[in-house]
Amino acid sequence: MELLHKLEQQILKWIKGVPHLPTPARKWLGDNIWWIALIGTIVTGIIVLFGLISLLSFLSVMGTVAASYYATSTFTSWAIVTTLVSLAFSVLQGLILLAAINPLKAKQKKGWVLLFASWLLGAVAVVVNAVLTLNPFGFIGGLLFGAVGLAISGYFLFEIHSQFAHVERSKGVKSAKTTEHTKK
Repeated sequence: MELLHKLEQQILKWIKGVPHLPTPARKWLGDNIWWIALIGTIVTGIIVLFGLISLLSFLSVMGTVAASYYATSTFTSWAIVTTLVSLAFSVLQGLILLAAINPLKAKQKKGWVLLFASWLLGAVAVVVNAVLTLNPFGFIGGLLFGAVGLAISGYFLFEIHSQFAHVERSKGVKSAKTTEHTKK
């Protein structure tokens, strides 16, 4: 958690001069991010299903006569490896998004931190999947498109940061002022 907090503070320093969305747009996005995360979870689930279908089709090729050639079995084996890695990242991101929905609905900092963790996991997934292409064009294309997607999603993620940053805004969590007041 400490590492996430340090990364969060560093990114906040980097984007200090970036133009911001209008306040009503940031408020709307902060209020509705929970259902956007829900849609993201559903889409990730669909992607996982298609990944499983793809994995099963690769596995079915392994037992055929066509796979008797060395090149075919090597390419199919590598496709299985890359599909498994992509599936692992997708499942983890989907589970993190699923866990973030209720805290986001309650406007708790925990929900934003889970979104941030999912975003960071997405960054790692972009790099790992680009490396696993074993193709310079696929590597550069994967990194470029991944970086653009991460930049856009990171911009919107940090636009709503202030709506989740304060403990007293979280439902069910006592603020430091309330706790200090009740002790006296």
